[in-house]
Amino acid sequence: MRALASVGGSPDAVERLGAAAQVAHEMDLVLARTARDIEVQSDVPGGGLAKHHGFRSAADLVASRMGTHKAEAVRLIEVGRALEEREKGGKPKPDPGPDPDEPDPDDPDDGPDPDDPEDNDPPDPQDPQPTPQVRYRAIVTEALHDGLISADCGSQILIMLDSLSEDVTDEAKEEAAADLVKRAQGLDSGKFASIVRGFKAALDVEQHERTLAQKRRERYLKIWNNREGMVELHGVLDPETAAPLQAALSKRVGDAIHASRNTPGEDVRTTEQMRADALADLARHALGCETTTALFGTTTVVVRATAADLESGTGLAEVDGCATPIGMSIALRMAATAIIVPALIGDKGELLKLGHRIYPFSKAQRIALGERDGGCAKCGAPPAWVEAHHIIFWSRGGPTNLSNGALLCSHCHHVIHDQGWQIRATDTEIWFIPPATVDPTRTPWQGGRARFGTPRPWNKKATTHSNSSGTPPE
Repeated sequence: MRALASVGGSPDAVERLGAAAQVAHEMDLVLARTARDIEVQSDVPGGGLAKHHGFRSAADLVASRMGTHKAEAVRLIEVGRALEEREKGGKPKPDPGPDPDEPDPDDPDDGPDPDDPEDNDPPDPQDPQPTPQVRYRAIVTEALHDGLISADCGSQILIMLDSLSEDVTDEAKEEAAADLVKRAQGLDSGKFASIVRGFKAALDVEQHERTLAQKRRERYLKIWNNREGMVELHGVLDPETAAPLQAALSKRVGDAIHASRNTPGEDVRTTEQMRADALADLARHALGCETTTALFGTTTVVVRATAADLESGTGLAEVDGCATPIGMSIALRMAATAIIVPALIGDKGELLKLGHRIYPFSKAQRIALGERDGGCAKCGAPPAWVEAHHIIFWSRGGPTNLSNGALLCSHCHHVIHDQGWQIRATDTEIWFIPPATVDPTRTPWQGGRARFGTPRPWNKKATTHSNSSGTPPE
């Protein structure tokens, strides 16, 4: 940590931030318990505490006093409720042995004296026995109590698992809770929310498919001229509708960004302006422009599914660029279109390990790397932002195969080489080992889909998945 002292003139800034974050975490737990107290005192006939202060609910009162959104107040109350369950449902106290004031049933002379009025008092009421907490909630609250995850991430896990249908087994919920607790460590709550959505879809596939059908019915796109003479667009799209549009626009914007880096100062457009121009290019291309340049010809939308799920017609699939998994019926429909490439490991028998005689990664290898890494294997950035890189440089004899390849965004690629990170990979896993300047213990952590992706369906014992607590390959 002393190596950081000269960075920015602030000694041990990261260490101080960590200490402050721990204080903030402990304060979050205090707020959560207090918010739960307000809920309890408000849940009484006549409205209780919340109504007394002029609010409809405890969440409204908490949000007002904290100056935050009601959703944040709801999350705090949920964490407080879980912590209360933990405290009330903890392990029973050990048996302290016989009470000297209690009569001995084996001694006929040891009993209440009818002439002593104190011996005729009714016995003291027994303390209520603790009620065991639901196992998956206990896993999360222990992590909250130990400071392993934030209150925000903890509430996301609890609310998601509580919302699942009765068809999801407690065993599946426990496994998911343990996996999510491990994944939450070191992630911001926004990125973690996407992971939680993926878990919910995988755990409750039938409900997720019903939700997707509802989302498709709710899609729309509005376009109109405003008073300033500009054209405004507003809409929401379901994953199936959005996938080809996102892929085409991301490809066009990505090409423009790379070109602007090669010729600094020539293209001064913002990313938003590039995206607007890309949409216009897409429309002109569809209308039959005469350009000989293939604007979107190299764009590939990949739908990923296991061979077993494809054969059975059940389960989930993923689409590049969409954070929400799709049902197998949608995947089959998308895979039938010309612009979609279905990704099935080994389905077509592609030769993936080509050796170092060929430098560029083939299209088949890119698809296979995408199956393992998702997007950027280190930070989870979407597929449109990444490139395939050799872990051991090709010029130094590194082979062009999956165990020597990694999908990385430009930022992570530079960080890895500038700071001296190490990468270990196989055909199915990828691990990152930080330098001692970042982590003195150099503890490996897993990347790729095992960290950022949707888990495999929990009710299929034959399907396995990795998590960040496993062991990296040698």
